[in-house]
Amino acid sequence: NKNSPLRNYGQEYFGMSVEHRDAFYTLDRVSGYVKSGETLLVLGKSGSGKSTLLRSLCGRLNQTDELCGNVSLNGVPIGKSNQSWRRMCSYVSADDGTHSPVLTVGETFTFAAQCTSDGHSSEEEIEDTVDFFLDALGLSHVKDTVVGDENLRGVSGGQKRRVTVGEMMIDPSARVFCLDNITDGLASTDSFSLIQQISVACKKYRLA
Repeated sequence: NKNSPLRNYGQEYFGMSVEHRDAFYTLDRVSGYVKSGETLLVLGKSGSGKSTLLRSLCGRLNQTDELCGNVSLNGVPIGKSNQSWRRMCSYVSADDGTHSPVLTVGETFTFAAQCTSDGHSSEEEIEDTVDFFLDALGLSHVKDTVVGDENLRGVSGGQKRRVTVGEMMIDPSARVFCLDNITDGLASTDSFSLIQQISVACKKYRLA
């Protein structure tokens, strides 16, 4: 109802008018490349399109978004229904609330490795993979510590963020990792340690 008092109040005091907006480019004339083993930092003010760029690179745009141009990995172009692309390009958010708080760090990694294995990996191979990434992310000393949450004391905030990243990196199909606002809420020392560990892991295992 155009004459609704609530609508008029919202328009006058809160600028809540509902108007049609023409389509616009969130990102325009963006180009570049990242080599295997490199870590690329994307900087920009809030609302500048950083998250949109990362979602574009890993094929996770919203239904209302449209990608124009080319994105490729080792010469393979991204496609609208290319599920293998989504497996190779992991999108990692800063949300740490998806972990089971009662599982240890080692158990969390083991579960992730079992879910992403090809079904032919032995328990020894999975255990080696888990130890491999625990060492790469500097989490070996908290392997038997529960992840925890606000009601259960567990690892620190910086360590939990590394668990979030490690869960995605442990997928053998993933070669590119888009980490969106991954240092949000962390102290400067924890942020530096996280980025340092990720950079070391990328160089060592030829990831990006």
